[in-house]
Amino acid sequence: MRFISVNEALNLIPHPLIIITVGDDVNRAGMTAAWFSRVSWDPPLVAVSIAPTRYTFELIRRFKEFAIHVVSKDLVDKAVNVFGTLSSKDVDKFKLSKLTIVPARKIKAPIMKEAPVVLECKVINMVKAGDHIIVIGQVVESYINAEKEAVSWYKGTACELVKID
Repeated sequence: MRFISVNEALNLIPHPLIIITVGDDVNRAGMTAAWFSRVSWDPPLVAVSIAPTRYTFELIRRFKEFAIHVVSKDLVDKAVNVFGTLSSKDVDKFKLSKLTIVPARKIKAPIMKEAPVVLECKVINMVKAGDHIIVIGQVVESYINAEKEAVSWYKGTACELVKID
């Protein structure tokens, strides 16, 4: 047995890779996240962990709703280099990414047409968890935009998922 740091061990746990969007035509933000999970079937709830210093978190607190976009292989570069690196306070990530943005169906949030799966969520709770805030949202709408496979975040990089027979 080899001992490793807690942070090293936590990095060995695969996570979904998502882009969170929030806001309207005037104030909007988006960020990449990997600390995301579903937490209830009834009602359908999801949770995402966000640093409270993020502009995206500021807008989630203001709008009380957000959208989750599952990242596919063709979105990884934008997820990492635009939505995962830059600040929405400084640049319009949506224009920079050149993704097709459409209105949400039941909330106010920019929706990326290229994302394979989209969940529209209304905030029902926020819980402080160390240096992050866990935002719990009720899924009020969901849809498939494109028949593409999701990727996962593992050991600091995006990875394709492979079915084991």
